[in-house]
Amino acid sequence: MKYRHLAWFAAGLTLCVIILGGYVRLSDAGLGCPDWPGCYGHLAWPNEAHEIEKANATFTERAVEVGKAWREMVHRYLATILGMVAIALVVWAYRRRHLESYTLPSIILLVVIFQGMLGMWTVTWKLHPSIVMSHLIGGLTVLSLLVWLACSRTPSMTPYRYAGHVKQWMVVVGTGLLMLQIALGGWTSANYAALACVGFPQCNGVWWPEMDFVQALDIFKKYGPDYEFGVKDGPARMAIQMMHRIGAVVVTLYFAWLIFKLTRNRELMPLGLSLLLLLVIQITLGIINVTYSLPLLVATLHNGVAALLMANMVMLLYKTRKTE
Repeated sequence: MKYRHLAWFAAGLTLCVIILGGYVRLSDAGLGCPDWPGCYGHLAWPNEAHEIEKANATFTERAVEVGKAWREMVHRYLATILGMVAIALVVWAYRRRHLESYTLPSIILLVVIFQGMLGMWTVTWKLHPSIVMSHLIGGLTVLSLLVWLACSRTPSMTPYRYAGHVKQWMVVVGTGLLMLQIALGGWTSANYAALACVGFPQCNGVWWPEMDFVQALDIFKKYGPDYEFGVKDGPARMAIQMMHRIGAVVVTLYFAWLIFKLTRNRELMPLGLSLLLLLVIQITLGIINVTYSLPLLVATLHNGVAALLMANMVMLLYKTRKTE
């Protein structure tokens, strides 16, 4: 195995962790284990009748639901494997430091460690929306850094030669807009606002419902002992949902222009076409979510395609980078 193979494997593993994390969150298993890093005091999860009885007696605030517990723990196991792969990337690069820079792998490892802390806080802060959203952004940051690392070790990922149609700033702006839109999506999910607006393109039968943007944008206020199933009122949730929809329009319009630019360049056309395909799929999944009451599979795919869009943009950033 070559270093680039391990880097691409780590990127693919991160994508799996992000998708599984979305599935855990959307299936209401985020507090399937009320403690951390174990689950009801177990390295795995309580499964036998006597284990469940003991766990229920110890953790009286949350009864054991085996289905939710194992989903949460599988996500933690996969994240732990990612951490070990990140360590391997640093050790491998350090041992070949005369040939490889170990700065980026070291940064990735630090971000992975912080991401693990966010995972812990997600549980100990009882699904606080700001932590849940930060955990999603952290996962995308890890994915982005790993894709960049993998690209830098892949000989075929050379800078494109003709900068007439696409400048890197265009891709930077698109990446920033996409990250903001994904953050809004994470905020929507963390506040259980995905179904605050039913129907498309209108929200509950109107174009502009009564909304509370002040409460919608309050990311720090404490409301209760936990945040499962949301604590904001209806107008705030509708405001969150509408911000996500407006963001989708902005991102779509900008990406349509960017894709037009990309497809005019032979070297960048494949990434432009893949960006177009992912964008169409993502918009379709979003519409299905609000018209069919958030089907679990569709909502999970919506989360995964967002991560693929980010990976696509990072590859574009790498291809359009300036070189000496």
